[in-house]
Amino acid sequence: MSVKKCQNCGYENDSTMNFCLECGIQLVGNPLSAAKTEILPATGRSEATVVLPKKKSRQFFWIFGGLASLLILLLLGFITTLYLARRIRQNNVSVITPTPVITSTRKPSPTPKKAADVGSSNTSVETPETEETTAPEPNFTPPAKPTAQGVFNVKADKNWQLSNLDVVPNEKFVLLAVGSVNLGEIKKDVSPEGVADKKYQTRRLFPEFPAGALLMRTRYADGKYSKISAVANKKASGIWQNAPDERGRLEFCINDNAPDGNDGEFVVSLAIIEE
Repeated sequence: MSVKKCQNCGYENDSTMNFCLECGIQLVGNPLSAAKTEILPATGRSEATVVLPKKKSRQFFWIFGGLASLLILLLLGFITTLYLARRIRQNNVSVITPTPVITSTRKPSPTPKKAADVGSSNTSVETPETEETTAPEPNFTPPAKPTAQGVFNVKADKNWQLSNLDVVPNEKFVLLAVGSVNLGEIKKDVSPEGVADKKYQTRRLFPEFPAGALLMRTRYADGKYSKISAVANKKASGIWQNAPDERGRLEFCINDNAPDGNDGEFVVSLAIIEE
């Protein structure tokens, strides 16, 4: 049986013992050999005191965490300040919207339809053609019968004005216009024939007709329309005849590209010719 001999008092202890049974000192080879040994004065025996290593302080972690939190708060404050300053600058900037330039897309007017001459035996009428333009939605149904007699007032301060005078194919009718209009500040008391003077040609809506002349065309129910004619056509002498496919409603306007400042009106009267 192996024994452990005490290095202090020489007592032989069992090999399984860590401390001497005689004096109480730690035996050689025990893990606690580095422990501090203290001799008790009352008993004369020594007592082993184990000195454990101190735990590391967590003060470092608290300091590091506090500094990190402070840096995060400062960064958030800086970002918020930049955002608010940018919003204030945006609210103080005035946005100037450029005025759009409007380009006229009006196509030249086609040649007016021919009217029957009272003093001529040739009463044939050229078939009207429609312009290749985007047609508005129709606001009336194709008339089954023509207007036997009717009157319509054409205002000088408006563009094309749809009348209540219905026409049908091959219809022959008398159309007369009376009254006078004022073309703004440039010309007063203008008759349905208009003003042929070239110094007023810049006011012409359709260059081939005199300024201020009373114009007409037939509006079809599908939104398209016939060729444009001057009502006070000297060749027509007030008598007109529709083409074989001309069914719709008469439409009138003053030949003026700036009608807003005009005043006055022409009175148009229609009566069909019974044959």
